[in-house]
Amino acid sequence: MNRQSLEHENIESLKKKITDLEKREKELLKKLDYHTSLRAMVLDALPINVFLEEPDGKTIFANKQACQMNGMKLEDLIGKTVFDFFPKHIAEMNRKMDLEVWQKRDLITCELKAGFKGKEHHMFTGRTIIHVPESGEEYLLGFGLDITELKLAQKQISHMAYHDALTGLPNRWFIKSYLEQYQAEQMNPNEMLGLILLDLDHFKIINDSLGHQAGDVLLQSVADRLKTETGTGNILARFGGDEFIILLPHLNGVEDAVEISQLVLNLMEEPFCVHSQNFKITPSIGISIHPFHGEDINTLIKNADIAMYHSKEKGRNRYSLFTPNMKKQALAEMEKITAAI
Repeated sequence: MNRQSLEHENIESLKKKITDLEKREKELLKKLDYHTSLRAMVLDALPINVFLEEPDGKTIFANKQACQMNGMKLEDLIGKTVFDFFPKHIAEMNRKMDLEVWQKRDLITCELKAGFKGKEHHMFTGRTIIHVPESGEEYLLGFGLDITELKLAQKQISHMAYHDALTGLPNRWFIKSYLEQYQAEQMNPNEMLGLILLDLDHFKIINDSLGHQAGDVLLQSVADRLKTETGTGNILARFGGDEFIILLPHLNGVEDAVEISQLVLNLMEEPFCVHSQNFKITPSIGISIHPFHGEDINTLIKNADIAMYHSKEKGRNRYSLFTPNMKKQALAEMEKITAAI
């Protein structure tokens, strides 16, 4: 084989190798594009915000959900920080979390507020640091799940659990929860709290004679009237049936509870109109004061109940402040009833 033929053969062999290499490169690029596209599709399919930031907070990637939440295209988000698309106070909270993640270099999750398209959202968010071995670079990887609707549902459920459906007032569970919290957070054991329990006299007669619908209208009317005069900072609640409670936190003196009780009596003097008929309904009121008449929830309510029944025994349409003697009388009456049985 002459020299010219050998060179030609080498050139052809080299061309083949180049062609094979180009083909292999195309296949590798195709696979790389496929995997890159697949990863992007996976991230875009997630119903959560996924984003990648540089140490200075500049965005270098955001998935489809994050772009849609912000109402921006990916190219418009690139290079931006939270201060470019969140209100200042929300951006500061988010950046503070970012810096904490960079400092601790660990996954941190929490609930944060975020602003998207001018609306405030509640987000469950998490951030961590990822390290790229090939380049030695580090980035902040974050995710955010919109829990705004969940928060709203929780708020509605909580309101339903702690408020009376008929009157919209706090209910007995609210009162008990409030008193438990009051007792747990109380700094001064001698601080006074007033509990006024009122029962509507002869309500059952109206309810039975006119029907439950009329009874409900009357209860709503009573609640509306009491709301106007219970005083700032005090809590009006429907305790159940035809019973209402007025809580008086941070009471200055027993006379304050007496004054509000008298105010309620005066307030109830005007007749109520139910189905075009006027009814005058009076309350019997019992008062107990923390810590003198009980240091726990149940005792305060029970003693106010005893005082309320004392008002009924004395002719109704009046208030009574609990005394230990009332409890003795109530126990004596109970013993008589038990003995008779």
